[in-house]
Formats: sequence, structure tokens, C-alpha cells
Amino acid sequence: MYARNPDRFAGDPSHFVEWALARFPDRDGPRNVLELGCGVGRDSRVIAAAGHRVLAVDHSSVAILRARADPRSFSALRFVERDASAAVSEAKEASFDVVYAHGLYMGFTDGELGRLLDGILRILAPGGHHLFAVRSTTDPHYGQGTEIEPDVFYGGVHETPMRYYRRESLARFTRPGLVRFAEEHRPDLYLWYVGDRRS
Repeated sequence: MYARNPDRFAGDPSHFVEWALARFPDRDGPRNVLELGCGVGRDSRVIAAAGHRVLAVDHSSVAILRARADPRSFSALRFVERDASAAVSEAKEASFDVVYAHGLYMGFTDGELGRLLDGILRILAPGGHHLFAVRSTTDPHYGQGTEIEPDVFYGGVHETPMRYYRRESLARFTRPGLVRFAEEHRPDLYLWYVGDRRS
């Protein structure tokens, strides 16, 4: 995908990153942030520029090469080619104040997502935040292709299976130890913005 379309996700930072930064844990000093699915680093740099330490991972070698080639560098920002599940499983317990994911969780099966969320709970420090954005069922692409599971479509514009979220389906992200503290639907962007806190 990145090789075929060099401009993919290469523009301005997302709208979500400012929303998320305003909801980082209220602590003194920089926060340790794990960004899952960082792409070419457009949001990673904003988070690092705000004074935080960022480990940004993506499974695309093309995206990571482009992220590293960008001349805007920060000493507290590292780009690593790694699948999200592997990055979470390799991280130490309670080692991150924030896990950040913009537009990543639409491609996971229920089982994969469940295991990933268990891992995120493990690596979040007490009081740490899981901040993520996912596609809403109001997206114009919703319903295109073949529905292979409820709200999951494949084919047509969907090169891979794509899951869309309703308010009620966002409940799959919470589990004992995580408390929902922020939730906003952005109909202009067809996204849900969500924040969960580790108790």
C-alpha cells in the first residue's frame, strides 16, 4: 500500500493527535508513549515535539524507511519496524504512560484485538491512557464489498477486511482494569475518538 501510493498518510498530522495530546495523563515531565501503526510518522513527530518520549512502530518497512528519512528528528523519537502485537508483547509491564493508535484497529479479528488489548493493559502504567481512533459506521465506504462478519467488509474499496464501529461495539475495547473517560464521535471525519484509563 505504501509502495504503490507514496502520498498515503504523508500529509499533515491527523486531527486526532491534538485531541489525544489534550487527554494525556496529567503528570509532570515527559510521558512514555507507544504509537501503534505510526505509518510515516506524521503524528509521532507532533507527540515528540510536545516533549514526550515516543516509540513509534509499524509493520510496513516502506513506511518506517520514509519515517526515518524525514529530516525532522527528535532525540526522544524512535521508529521501529514491528507488528503492533509483537511490539506490545515485547514491552515491559507498566512501561508506557500512553498507548496511541490512530486508524489501526479496523483490521483486527475479535481474537487478535482481544489479545492485543490484554497486552496493552499489561504495559500501561497505573493511570496510563489508551487513546485510539477507529472508523465509524457513518463512513461512506461502510457497506461496500461483502459483509463477512457484522460491520466487517471485504472487497470493493476494501483491500483487506475492514471493521467499522458503532457506539455499542466500542465496548469491546474496555475490560476490567480499563475505564472509559473520553468518547467522541466525529461525523465530519467518520471516526470515533476514544480514551480509556488504566485504573
